[in-house]
Amino acid sequence: MLNMVFKVLRKLPFPVLKSITSFSIMFVYLALPKRRRMAENNIRLAIGGNYKKTALRTYLYFANMLAINIKHLGNKEFIKKHVRIKGIENYEYAKSLNRGVIFTTAHFGNWEMMVCAFALLYEPIYVMVRPLDNKSVDRLVENVRSSCGNKILSKRLSAFEFIKILRKNGVLGVLVDQASSNDTFKIDFFNRKARVSEGIGIFSHKLNVPILPAYMVELENTYEVVIEKPILPNVEESFRKDVEDIMKKVYSRFEEWIRKEPHKYFWMHNRWK
Repeated sequence: MLNMVFKVLRKLPFPVLKSITSFSIMFVYLALPKRRRMAENNIRLAIGGNYKKTALRTYLYFANMLAINIKHLGNKEFIKKHVRIKGIENYEYAKSLNRGVIFTTAHFGNWEMMVCAFALLYEPIYVMVRPLDNKSVDRLVENVRSSCGNKILSKRLSAFEFIKILRKNGVLGVLVDQASSNDTFKIDFFNRKARVSEGIGIFSHKLNVPILPAYMVELENTYEVVIEKPILPNVEESFRKDVEDIMKKVYSRFEEWIRKEPHKYFWMHNRWK
């Protein structure tokens, strides 16, 4: 049933599809005031300014992103025409070290299109994801993600599986700006302590793996995948100190992106719980 609905939506003209996603997201905005107030409060404490307007813009941005991904995710012709990669030399340098590469990003901009575009324009990677609670939705989402050529891996896999990939100079993509209830490591994020998973910091230090922060920006009628300079571990430093330094650098990059375009961050999550 879900597959059929997805196929129908994908065939719709984009303006019609965008109207549907906008209506659906605005319904969520109005029907779930607790979630809306959470987004507004997060923005107020992190960014300030007209936080209610920014929260509304955030909902509208994600409505547009949802429409784009339903219509074009995995569409090689669309991606070749509209997406370009900036900073590929940073990726090539990290890969040349032969230690594996960890791509990392936040729930900022169109992260789904970013990893799909990289796979279709350059090369597929392994993408670590948290399985969705609804199995039918999870299968649909995984099929769409896999259509780009990337290999989708559950975060629930043993750490040894990810270590094997990195030791073979494989490339692992990880969203790291949300934490599970089991995570206890904390870092400053917009001057407030946020619980984070330090997994990529541990992998980086233990295996001497470079971390590449990356994000996607929308330009006029085009999209740009931006690959920043790598964050390199200091393996001479103590384990705990180096992991903390790595995670501080990662979250500092996230803050830079978000401050420039705050409406493109997923504020609806209780990031500082």
